[in-house]
Amino acid sequence: MTGPHERPLAAEQLLTGYNVGMALIWAVFITRVWYAPWLLLAHAAAVPLPWLFARAMPSASRPLRFLRELNPLLFLAVFWLELDLVRPVLGLTGIDGPVAALDRLMAGGAHLHQVWLPAMHGRWFSETMYGMYWGYYVAVYVPPIVLALMARHEPVRDMVFRLVLVYLGCYLVFIAFPVDGPHFLEAPYQGPHTAGFFYGLVESAQGFGDSRGCSFPSSHVAASVMGAMLAWRWLPRWMAVVLWVEAIGVLLSTFYTQHHYAIDSVTGFAWAVGAWYLARPLARWVGGRGATGATGWTGSTGTTGTTG
Repeated sequence: MTGPHERPLAAEQLLTGYNVGMALIWAVFITRVWYAPWLLLAHAAAVPLPWLFARAMPSASRPLRFLRELNPLLFLAVFWLELDLVRPVLGLTGIDGPVAALDRLMAGGAHLHQVWLPAMHGRWFSETMYGMYWGYYVAVYVPPIVLALMARHEPVRDMVFRLVLVYLGCYLVFIAFPVDGPHFLEAPYQGPHTAGFFYGLVESAQGFGDSRGCSFPSSHVAASVMGAMLAWRWLPRWMAVVLWVEAIGVLLSTFYTQHHYAIDSVTGFAWAVGAWYLARPLARWVGGRGATGATGWTGSTGTTGTTG
């Protein structure tokens, strides 16, 4: 047994629930597809990992402590790739009709993703928007990695917990209510922007790890907005301002680049705000270590950050 101060992290508790749920899904379909037994085994094997990490902490090396803090983010990447395998066994098709109708209604009869890029395809503007879209990866993942390297456990655990919450919420919607979005259903606009550097980076990233049915809500927007709120709490103000500018850029660029409906961005923003306020009571309920600390960044520039 672990000691009273060495128990699984709150983020790991959320992952355990997700692992158990996915293991049950793959158990149901264990004879349907060849990969179901392997995924069942993988999820089942992941369930005790939080307790194994906690047990090892009293004598753990610094690299192992670093891995313990950030391993939930690694799981999120694997879970994302798995989404492409869940949909076929559940027999769900893209439910784009209602979402597309709401998107058109929200924009007054037009789809913003269809009209904005063709109207403003100049290289300087398109590269700015594609750069914002690609910058999501840096803005969301670099802050917790840097703070983990600095051994600032409280902010790292709060960041990782809230990011895990916002992503898993999106994943559950993707599984139950898959929406393909314009990236898969519509031919993209072809213009001079396609020769841009950031355009190439975004398309390469999409080709490497894109999963169908994951358009609504936009997890890019949800994670970026959550990351910006976390930055306002834990990082110096100038960094927080930069990450808020990036989050707004991601919100706009998701439909400018024709990867999403505009309503995907709106709901992604709304879910991030909702998850922020859900995090504290949920952290108390799961009972894991670290999720909602009350102090902000303390450094040579002074103390910033607020409770939330």
